[in-house]
Amino acid sequence: MYFCPNICTGKSISTSPNWLEQDGLDQLPETRKIKNELLEELNRKGFIIINSQAAVNGERFDSASFGGYVYQKAYVEFFCSKETLDVLIEKCKVHLSLTYMAVNRQGSCWISNLDQSNINAVTWGVFPRKEIIERTVDAARFRVWKDEAFEIWSEKLLEQGNNYFLVSLVDNDYIHGDLSTVFPDF
Repeated sequence: MYFCPNICTGKSISTSPNWLEQDGLDQLPETRKIKNELLEELNRKGFIIINSQAAVNGERFDSASFGGYVYQKAYVEFFCSKETLDVLIEKCKVHLSLTYMAVNRQGSCWISNLDQSNINAVTWGVFPRKEIIERTVDAARFRVWKDEAFEIWSEKLLEQGNNYFLVSLVDNDYIHGDLSTVFPDF
């Protein structure tokens, strides 16, 4: 799974599928344009960003290994307090293209506007001589990732980790969507 902060920071962390970071995809202009917004603005507002990507609609991707086109939905994963999550959920009710999943550290509180069986493709690539390569977000993988995420980030940032939620927020309109529209009033 691709759950790491390297899209924002540019640091390489081993992930799967590896074509996302291969040959600098994380340095595309579409990805760089969200770096400052996410790392500065949202972190100041109490969102601890751990992963993100910008929307991309058919960006040509050429590398030494292959060439093709990449599509991706704007996506952000973060920790936040329950109070902040409640406000975010209300904002998502106005933005129908947004889907979210949130879970607390214990796994006892699951909040989502998706059915637990839904699978949401967030990135896909179309390349010659290959099947479509995709990365998905779903409840089962998110719950598995939760334990590791809380363990890693509790050591670093979340002294009050039991009061935080791990949240995945996806704007499914990768052509006209604007994920940042839910964050300005925090």
